[in-house]
Amino acid sequence: MQNYKSKIFLLFLISFATAQIVSDRDSLYTAGNEGMLREDFTSAIQIYESLLAQGNEHIDLYYNLGNAYYRINQLGNAIWAFEKGLQLAPRDKDLKFNLSLANTRVRDRIKMPETIIFLEQYRAVKQSATLMDIILLGATLLMIGTFIYFLKKYNRWQSLWLSRLIIALLVFSLLVHLIALDKYFEVSDKRQAIIVQSEVEVYSAPFDRKETILFRLHEGVKAEITQDQDFWLEIELIDGKKGWIKSQYVRSLENEKSDYF
Repeated sequence: MQNYKSKIFLLFLISFATAQIVSDRDSLYTAGNEGMLREDFTSAIQIYESLLAQGNEHIDLYYNLGNAYYRINQLGNAIWAFEKGLQLAPRDKDLKFNLSLANTRVRDRIKMPETIIFLEQYRAVKQSATLMDIILLGATLLMIGTFIYFLKKYNRWQSLWLSRLIIALLVFSLLVHLIALDKYFEVSDKRQAIIVQSEVEVYSAPFDRKETILFRLHEGVKAEITQDQDFWLEIELIDGKKGWIKSQYVRSLENEKSDYF
């Protein structure tokens, strides 16, 4: 009996502690929003960043953080926040609009190289969904096809259109799973970052020497990280340019496991 009471008391303590954490988190988020309303964007940023540092992620958190950075003209950090938000909700219209607006102010804006229309459409479809969205779609198609197959077999239905429907569902499921695999390799292999320093010198090697400067970049540019060395990163731009920059001048877009509120 005593052991039973101890377990109940322990569960009560855990529940109370969890509720307190959620309450503190919500209070911080509310305080950040109040800072936005007062146009005290610096304070709002500090609060939102503290929530991220605690491992919290949410679409609204990134949206507000991006807006706050945008209002104080920290373009790189604003673009980073909008990009991170789109990782959680790639079809969110507000995030996409604000990111597009912020990108128009990037001084070194690089246009994507033109490709075949089919590839552009495929890329757009892939970017409009998360990896989990694609996997769930493929699994749903597979389950529906399997269910219809067993239903047809159990009832001994001799229907040509049902057979064709089953085949179509299985084929589409396979295609969707292939897209999911492509998305997985894209997410897991690519290391991307946003330049958040107002101006960055790009070097031919990881050495801070004037003779090794290749070109300069400005905040807001997205780059792929190809390798790192000590406090340096080798980056590659979508137009093929490569070079080394100091790691302190970028914010990574890599996904990290986080809690959601």
